Amino acid sequence: MNEIKAYRILLFYKYVSIVDPGVFARDHLKLCKELGLKGRILVAKEGINGTVSGTVENTDQYMEHMRQSPLFSDMDFKVDASEGHAFAKLFVRPRDELVSFRLAKDIDPNERTGTHLTPQQFYQQMQKDDCVILDGRNEYEYEIGHFRNAIRPKVESFRDFPQWIRENLSQYKDKPILTY
Repeated sequence: MNEIKAYRILLFYKYVSIVDPGVFARDHLKLCKELGLKGRILVAKEGINGTVSGTVENTDQYMEHMRQSPLFSDMDFKVDASEGHAFAKLFVRPRDELVSFRLAKDIDPNERTGTHLTPQQFYQQMQKDDCVILDGRNEYEYEIGHFRNAIRPKVESFRDFPQWIRENLSQYKDKPILTY
């Protein structure tokens, strides 16, 4: 018999313009505390990234609250059942960058981005002989599973990714590159 878990873990992110990350983070911390959530949420001018745990009822309330905002109405949540809270504390913090790339020039992912593909479109592109697939995940995630022939950059931290690209992808500059 499958037992229903009383808790869930939510993973989410969205690139969207947030005018004042400090104020947003303060107000969001209050909301999360009221809902009894625990975890880590980062807020920057370019968006939000978080992983939180809470009861099924409270995580439902959180997702509903977020989807009521025009900024997050279409945000995807990855949801996993859990035996209890996955985190000991709650942190909601403003950051200068959501993902630290240490670039010389600031790039807003809400203004300059690649083309987002549906799973079906991604699969169709993968079938092309000249297609290059770049796996941007960490070593652990790559080892669990990856697309055949996917290139795995050997970087210690995601912020090292741009340098790795500059040093290793010039040979593919005229080919379509899929990233995940």
